Amino acid sequence: METLSSMHASVVLFHSGPLQPLWQQPGLTQVGPAIKCSFQYGELSVDRILGGFGGIDPRRPGVLLHYTDPFLLQAAPLRGLRQWPGPRLLACGDLHHGSNPIEVLAAYLEAEPHDAVLLTFNPSLVTEVRKRVRVLVRSLPPTFFRYPSAVPVERPLLQLLHVGSLGLHHPRRRELVAGLQARGRLPFRHASTSSPEEAAALYAQHALVLNVPLNHDLNHRFFEVMVAGVPQVVFGDPGLVGEHRALAERPDVFWASSLDELEDLVLGLFADPEQLRAIPVAPPPYWELKDLLKAAFAP
Repeated sequence: METLSSMHASVVLFHSGPLQPLWQQPGLTQVGPAIKCSFQYGELSVDRILGGFGGIDPRRPGVLLHYTDPFLLQAAPLRGLRQWPGPRLLACGDLHHGSNPIEVLAAYLEAEPHDAVLLTFNPSLVTEVRKRVRVLVRSLPPTFFRYPSAVPVERPLLQLLHVGSLGLHHPRRRELVAGLQARGRLPFRHASTSSPEEAAALYAQHALVLNVPLNHDLNHRFFEVMVAGVPQVVFGDPGLVGEHRALAERPDVFWASSLDELEDLVLGLFADPEQLRAIPVAPPPYWELKDLLKAAFAP
């Protein structure tokens, strides 16, 4: 692997979504099937990245930051990784989804070698993944992600706000929301939004946000709420942050593992609205791209 000291500052971020302006940092180029139309036809391959995007030097393209998940690794995998003439970093999300997701990741890495792996949403699974793959594995939340900012209103609504899907694949969230609504002990609001920007504006109007992660999932919402400047209650185990204990111990992050515990915690916080509003909410621990790569590739 090319050493970091000799590495170009350029980073090519391959992902399946549309261009994400908030993710842009100096030296970063985003590529993928939803960004360049010609990429939508045929196999996704390193050859097509090296030959199809202006501004990428095919001889020294820099670091390939390959963002994917187990579903995409099966449905639309990127091929030809051995042809990338530089360091290759796989950022894998959603290891809580599907059947045997860690085995899917391990099999893909055997076929398409990378130099290191970052678990974007699953720091609690680092040890388990290390047992199954032969490259460096870390979790450095929130990796390269950035989130829309919002300014909390001066007098936020004294309601517990939950934003998120309650569909077929989210039975735990659906059960919790239904329980809160049926019991009626808390001023509670559930909402759905169509964009992170809309969600951020909604967070900023409320005094407290409920975050219901999936299994072993440190989700986007965990950091979105921080950027909006609002405290949150996470319904789950603090162990989902893995070795990043400082995230679990932030003064603006509370934890509950049962409906009774959640209701008692929220009622206690709502009993003193001024004290709740005075809780400091620091921004997420964002990574500069160069520092992220150094940490990901460090022996």
